[in-house]
Amino acid sequence: MKGYGSFCPVAKAAEILTERWTPLVLRELLLGSRHFNQLRRGIPQMSPTLLSKRLQTLEEAGLISRQSGANGHCEYHPTQAAREARPIIDALGYWGHRWARSQLTPNELHVGRLMWNMRRSFDLEHIPCDFVLYIEIADARPKHWWFVVKKEEADLCWDDPGFEVDISLYASLLTLVQIFIGEMPLLRARELGKIEIYGPKHLVNSMRTWFPRSKYANEAPAIADQVSAS
Repeated sequence: MKGYGSFCPVAKAAEILTERWTPLVLRELLLGSRHFNQLRRGIPQMSPTLLSKRLQTLEEAGLISRQSGANGHCEYHPTQAAREARPIIDALGYWGHRWARSQLTPNELHVGRLMWNMRRSFDLEHIPCDFVLYIEIADARPKHWWFVVKKEEADLCWDDPGFEVDISLYASLLTLVQIFIGEMPLLRARELGKIEIYGPKHLVNSMRTWFPRSKYANEAPAIADQVSAS
């Protein structure tokens, strides 16, 4: 990677952190992805070859270390340098949600990425009990998804796990993305008929407290702030 030819700390940091795809790789690592396939699920548009190159670059820069996992597979762990970059990655997310919101074009809607992000965004402290959530997205491929949600973690299944479904949800991919990023509240989407939810009343009523949303979802867009201020 070409450098900026400057001693400036901002330039030196940018040489490492702002190369294409690198902030997204760091985001995945800081969110807990440890295996190559997990990183691929979080960044599905990135080719395996390029991902390997970025991981090598980050390792050479001292931001990740390769370790052997319990099953002998290679694991990628963020170093202290990477962990100290977390506020930078978070700041990019909050700034982007406030100042660079997308109009959500079709090429930006990826069901696999959405489901993977939802998996780690359940508010497990507020789930009333263990349950299985089935989601069907008619305009996506694949369109059938299952979450096995427990107090300890939420597990994403690409195939039917064989458990009885407690809550069934039907929506378009666009609607689910809008809910996840905070552009449309879950209950509002249901009122508008954009989403259908079936299940026990106590579980359905509690969804507003635990249903997955982006950590940046509460950041209001700058344009809305300017309009309200005027």
